[in-house]
Amino acid sequence: MELDAPLDHRSVTAQRKRDAMRARILSATMDLLEDPSKVSVTIEDVARVANISRGAFYKHFASLEEAVAAIGQEATDGMTLHILPVYDVLTHPLERISTAMRLFLLRAHTDRRWAAFFLRADLVQDQSILLKYVLADLQAGRDAGLLDLPSMQAGVDALIGATLEGVRSMNQRRVDDPQAYIDAVILMVLRGFGVENMSAHEAVTFSRSYLQTQAQVD
Repeated sequence: MELDAPLDHRSVTAQRKRDAMRARILSATMDLLEDPSKVSVTIEDVARVANISRGAFYKHFASLEEAVAAIGQEATDGMTLHILPVYDVLTHPLERISTAMRLFLLRAHTDRRWAAFFLRADLVQDQSILLKYVLADLQAGRDAGLLDLPSMQAGVDALIGATLEGVRSMNQRRVDDPQAYIDAVILMVLRGFGVENMSAHEAVTFSRSYLQTQAQVD
């Protein structure tokens, strides 16, 4: 019987230090990007706020843009994992799509800090948790004959694009009636995917009432 190799505590300690430094850099970057007095942010600014050297920054990120994209990725993946308890229990593709879109748009309305960084995400197909679920839902909808999608990639791009622009509008407070706006975004996406009018409206109504019920339970 083979025993597991003992942990190399030096490697574990080194990894924790790397993770802590990466988190420190990202936190400093977020703080700077949120500062309305900052017209632009540089790596020197990040190094100063994080109290590190430029060299330490470059050990983790090749550019400021890469650090900002990492923040967006974490905001996106973190939100996706956060909604799984209420979203991933659903089985109907239209209900899943409607509920997920509503959750992201509602988050943008209540958390402008999160929305600002979500909009900076650089979503890569094989690395994004969100894209994995979006693709699965669209595939399930197409397989069930509920969605008319000549191209899966175009479908993913359309859904993500509508969600991103919806988040942008919510974040910039361009929406007078958030619930009505969210209903319209979801409805237009579903109709654009070829969903029959009554089914699309039912999916929109479902996600609104379902999340209201969940909020009351919580």
